[in-house]
Amino acid sequence: MVAKIVMFGLCLIISSTFAQEDDQINLGRMPTGATVTFIQSTKDNWGVEISGGPVPRLMQLKPAQLEIFKSEDDIQKLTVAYKTLQKSASGIDAHVEISLDKKVVFRIMDHWSLKDNVVSVSRVVDVKGNAQGGFNSSVVLSVDPMISWVDVNCLAPGALYGDPTYNGEYSPGGTRNHTARQILLREDMLPAPLFALAFDNGSSVAVMDPSPNGASTVEETKLVKNIMIDKRFQFGAMGAWQEEEGPLEFGFQFPGSMSVYPFGPDASPEPRWFKRYHPITGGVVHKYKIDFRFGSNEFFRDMTRNAWRWAFDELNPSVKLIDVEQMRRVLTDHMAAQAATIDGRTGIPFAVATFDTSAPQWNWTMVVMGFVSKNLECADQMLRESDRDKTERGKKMREIGLSIISSMIQALSAVPLQASGYDLATGKPWTGDRQEWLAPFLRNATEGMRVLIRAYQRERELGRLHPEWFNWVKSYVDWLLQQQREDGSFPRRWKPGSNEVEEKTGTASYCPVPLLVLMTEETGDSKYKKAAIRAAEYVWENWGTRGFYVGGASDNPNITDKEAGMLSLEAFLSLYEVTGESKWLERAKAAADYTETWMWIWNLPMPVDADNAKLHWKKGVPTIGLQGITARGVGGVDEYMDWSAPSYAKLYKYTKDSHYLDVARILLHATKSMVALPGRQYGLRDIGFQQEHWRMGPGRSGRGIGGHRFWLPWVSANHLYSITGLEEFDPHLYRQLSEGE
Repeated sequence: MVAKIVMFGLCLIISSTFAQEDDQINLGRMPTGATVTFIQSTKDNWGVEISGGPVPRLMQLKPAQLEIFKSEDDIQKLTVAYKTLQKSASGIDAHVEISLDKKVVFRIMDHWSLKDNVVSVSRVVDVKGNAQGGFNSSVVLSVDPMISWVDVNCLAPGALYGDPTYNGEYSPGGTRNHTARQILLREDMLPAPLFALAFDNGSSVAVMDPSPNGASTVEETKLVKNIMIDKRFQFGAMGAWQEEEGPLEFGFQFPGSMSVYPFGPDASPEPRWFKRYHPITGGVVHKYKIDFRFGSNEFFRDMTRNAWRWAFDELNPSVKLIDVEQMRRVLTDHMAAQAATIDGRTGIPFAVATFDTSAPQWNWTMVVMGFVSKNLECADQMLRESDRDKTERGKKMREIGLSIISSMIQALSAVPLQASGYDLATGKPWTGDRQEWLAPFLRNATEGMRVLIRAYQRERELGRLHPEWFNWVKSYVDWLLQQQREDGSFPRRWKPGSNEVEEKTGTASYCPVPLLVLMTEETGDSKYKKAAIRAAEYVWENWGTRGFYVGGASDNPNITDKEAGMLSLEAFLSLYEVTGESKWLERAKAAADYTETWMWIWNLPMPVDADNAKLHWKKGVPTIGLQGITARGVGGVDEYMDWSAPSYAKLYKYTKDSHYLDVARILLHATKSMVALPGRQYGLRDIGFQQEHWRMGPGRSGRGIGGHRFWLPWVSANHLYSITGLEEFDPHLYRQLSEGE
């Protein structure tokens, strides 16, 4: 303790002498007022300090940091100052050599540069000699000791948005890691290789890998071994941590290590570390670049948007254009082919195998509306297609769509709802396994019924009346109004056929908002819109103001996730469109800014030694456009967000912010990379299939493998809505985006 205090006092004494001209070399000054200075603590020992702006002082007296692995009982950390500096027009070159056991020399060559409010460090480590074991290197900055862990909010896209409470206990951005004051994530887990700290005064600093590689091996991505050494590892890790009585630190390590808290009845309370190194071998390639962005006058929500857009601009995600009309036809034909009819009832099975098999999935007669089964949404897409196609194909689409709707209404005619779906084989409630999947969730019913009302309106414009559709929805919505609580929220779930609440949390109160808005539009009764406003105000005050949204995925209650952002965006947009009040547009923008941070904007390669035939996500297929799912399962990905393509197009039209158009373009084109097409079937058993999800981050199954290989109806429903919803909103903009403009 005394030694640490003495060292801290020495650092303060050293920092007070930095004003001496012979002891410092300035890299430059940022627009924020901060100055980047190389400081000489003792003769020929140079560190770096960034101070003078709104961001608390950052420094590192020993910028050259190596971790040397010899054995699990012998891991050394070597930290030294730079020995030589050379200033040039492009920045400052800083060099130092570190010897190891008189056999090996690590020559560290860093180039520091400054542009506007971004400090860049390009590092090359040249190894001379050979030795057993491995090494990694880090670029780390320490925060002013007046700032502690509890004084900052951390951003890790798709993993942590300040408050870890709703991320799950064991997740990388969860409560255990946060309590331990250590958040460290590998970049192959993240939609963008980005990590940021927000300070209480509205300043921030973010670290990003502007040119990520991500290469690894099959064994490594499965986390089979705690320690691995391989020159093929080309991924980093980033984050923040604070050791006991030490300063808050943050930065980047290459190759990247991480820790995981095990869970289970006999799990150790200590984290399990997975350390990764390059071999200590002459000629090994060890180089990378990282950028630090300094922000001011931006509290957490603003910092999230600004840091993300900075990453977006730097990574500049490219979009491989698809033939949108071909995709529409393939998906619609495939969807119709999955429809099953039993005793006059028609539905889309809950899950269908994408691999060759003659055996149906155990729950194939489970038919559900909303969330992942989306039977009413599938029916809507087939009705839309039938209006475009006047041939026998179109007529068949219409028959299927109408039958799905009538079957659902007949099976779930009673309110309160017995469930959000039924057993196609019996027309009655599902009595098999996983009955909770069909529970009367707020989301499932309101999501499906909102689509049904839109279909009702569209059909009416064409002279086709379906009063039974409207009456069914109205009976549910009138019941739902009675469930709204004083604070504006709605319960998440009820017990079957009952007013009794099963899940009381109000996190999903964004779900009914668009439906309620439509009901006022249809009936002229303002009570529905008033209820929608109260619910949306609840969502904004409890979540939106904090910069994250919770509880979208029905099977992950009270977890920070992407779908909560998507649904909140839709709720706020629907209120802006009906009220014209600017506050709802601003809130829609905030939800959109959060939601897009779950979208991958870089290409992660599949393991270099993987057998492509065994991979679910194939080599060479871009990962741009994929999205993280929940903060509990960081590294898992799907394509659910392409459903929001019309919403981002709307934001572009309403705000004239072209960034939202860029996002809409990605969601229209880049999210369908793994759909089986003629000549590009990916080993799936039929054209039009795509499995539900995959893993990109490290985990038991490894990179490029999913937890299962089944198609769920949402896959095609969402893909199609990215097309049809955009076309419905603005046909000209749809054509523009379809052609890649």
